Amino acid sequence: MESAPVLLLAYNRPEKLSQLIQRIRVLRPSVLLVSVDGPKISKPGDKDLVLATQKVIQSIDWDVKIETRFRAENIGLRLAVQDSVNWAISQYGKVIVIEDDAVPGPQLLDFLNFNLQKFADEQKVMHVSGYNVVPPQNLLSETGSRFSRYPESFAWATWERAWKHYDENLTWGLESSVRDIAKITGSTTSALRWKLNFHDAAAGRIGSWAYRWISSMWSQNGTTVAPNRNLLSYSGFDEGTHTVRSPRWKDLPIENLSFSENDNLTITDLEADNWTGSSVFRENPSGIIDGVASSIVLEIRKQWRLIQNRFN
Repeated sequence: MESAPVLLLAYNRPEKLSQLIQRIRVLRPSVLLVSVDGPKISKPGDKDLVLATQKVIQSIDWDVKIETRFRAENIGLRLAVQDSVNWAISQYGKVIVIEDDAVPGPQLLDFLNFNLQKFADEQKVMHVSGYNVVPPQNLLSETGSRFSRYPESFAWATWERAWKHYDENLTWGLESSVRDIAKITGSTTSALRWKLNFHDAAAGRIGSWAYRWISSMWSQNGTTVAPNRNLLSYSGFDEGTHTVRSPRWKDLPIENLSFSENDNLTITDLEADNWTGSSVFRENPSGIIDGVASSIVLEIRKQWRLIQNRFN
C-alpha cells in the first residue's frame, strides 16, 4: 500500500511537537512534512518558543525524508493550515495532516492510508478522519468505518481532487439558504446553527479553517469516512490556541479497529451523525441561543483587540 506523506502542524509548543514525534516514530512514515507557524511580534517570548519548536525536528532519527516549512511571521491557524495543506498537496497529490496536540494510536496511519487508497477515485468522498467521539451505543457497527457529514480536524487525510474545492471565502455557507443547508444537516434547527457558524467564521469572530472546509465539502455534496473506533487522543483542550471552552464530548480511549477490503463496508450512519450534531455542534434550540450569545461576546472581543492593536 502506497503511503501518503504525513504533515505535522505546529506553532509554539515544543513539548507538544516532541510528544507527537515520539508517537510518529513508532509508525515510521517514509515522508514527513513539518510546518511551524511564525512568532507573534506582540507576544513576549514567542520567538524563542517557535525556535524551540523548530529544533524539535532534530530528534527525528529514523530513515525518513523530511521537509520543513518554517514561517518568519505568524499568519494564524486558519491561514497556516490552508497554506501548509496546499504546500503538501501540490507536491504529493494527497496528504495526512496531524496537529501537534493529537496523539496518534498504533492504527492511525494504516487506517488513513487504507482509505486514501480505497476511495481515491470516489469523488463524493473528500475527507478521511482518524478521530471518533461517538459512543459505541450510538454507532450502527463496532468495526470498520462509516460515512459522515462531519469532517474531523485533529488528524485527517484528503486528496488534491477534493482539496481543490477549499473555499477561503465561505461562498456556499454564506450564500446558501437555510433550506439548502437543512437538506444536508437534516433539520431547520441544525441549518440555523450552521448558518450562524459560517457567519461567525466569515466575520473573523472565530479563526476557523474547519468551518470553511465543511462549507466547501457540503457545496460538493461531499462526505467523510470516519472510523467506528477512536484512533487517537487529543490533548489540545488544556492550552489550545483556539480552544476556549472545555469539550462537550468525552475523549474516548484508543481502541483496535478491524478494517479490510472485505469487511470495511462503509455506510452512512445517521444515528451517529445525529449524535455528533447534537452533542458536539449543538444543533438544537439551546445551541442556537448559546451561539447568538457567543457571537456577541466574540464580536466584542474582536473589536477590543482591534482597539488594543491601534495603541500598541
